[in-house]
Amino acid sequence: MDELLHPYLSASGQASEDEHLKELVSTWAAPIIRRTVSSRLSGLWEDLEDVCSEAHLELLLHLRRIKARPGALEIDDFSAYVGTLARNACHHYFRRRRPGRARLIAQIRCLLREPEFRTWPGQGTTLCALSTWSQDLPPASTGAHFRGVEGHADLGRLLTGILETAGGPIPFQVLVDSVASVWKVTGDQETVQAGEELDLYPAASQAAEITIDRRRYTENLWREIRQLPRLQRVALLMNLRDGRGNSVLSMFPLSGVATFAEMASVLEMSELQLAELWIELPWNDNTIAAFLCCSRQQVINLRMAAKKRLSNRLGALPA
Repeated sequence: MDELLHPYLSASGQASEDEHLKELVSTWAAPIIRRTVSSRLSGLWEDLEDVCSEAHLELLLHLRRIKARPGALEIDDFSAYVGTLARNACHHYFRRRRPGRARLIAQIRCLLREPEFRTWPGQGTTLCALSTWSQDLPPASTGAHFRGVEGHADLGRLLTGILETAGGPIPFQVLVDSVASVWKVTGDQETVQAGEELDLYPAASQAAEITIDRRRYTENLWREIRQLPRLQRVALLMNLRDGRGNSVLSMFPLSGVATFAEMASVLEMSELQLAELWIELPWNDNTIAAFLCCSRQQVINLRMAAKKRLSNRLGALPA
């Protein structure tokens, strides 16, 4: 284990542990993260802080795992590890802007588990269909099922449009190819060089007042979520995702609205538990049902009740 980590790992008591963790991150890791991210996001300064924050969060998660399980995980060269972690954060940033095929496949598989869709084996592959369709419905004929389908940013709506256009079940690979054609997704790329085809990436900069409004909304959202019954909190937060199926739970710690410890407390689990399952998020309804020891339909009802209450209390998200 790198000797830089010894003070933090040997600290006893929450105050001492937090002090050494803050020094480790602020003094040693932060400059490496910022230097690495800055070199790769040259010209995309409006997103620099977000990517740095994501790298910080990932580092904190890993350090907490190491602290909770001494000897189970090792970091031999802390500086090298932080540099690799920062580079990975940059890779994830570019893939979110224009996700590669591997990520797209994972997103589609996740969404196909939702109530709107169903799958079953057939013709040597997995057939994908709308949940209202009978398994006796013959597969759709081969063809470009994406023609005439609007390129929704919401992947769920796009899948529904493709299946409705097809008029029948289609193989999983055909569904992936159709989405890739609509979104113009090519093969995975490890990196995107700064300044290369930047017009492909929509600008994320916003007026200051809009940013402030969004921050206020996130703070109010978190306050209202904390007041929900525990089952509703879990059903909502563990499934929280954006239009492409990615977990957005990290928006709370990244925006400074809630610490990682506060999130674990709201979910009524330990920080170690949350850190270990973080990479699995968002959970589908079956996983949440198993965690809560209830039925899948109960999970759906819990989340709907939570969303209805939040909508009544908060209204719409600021533009």
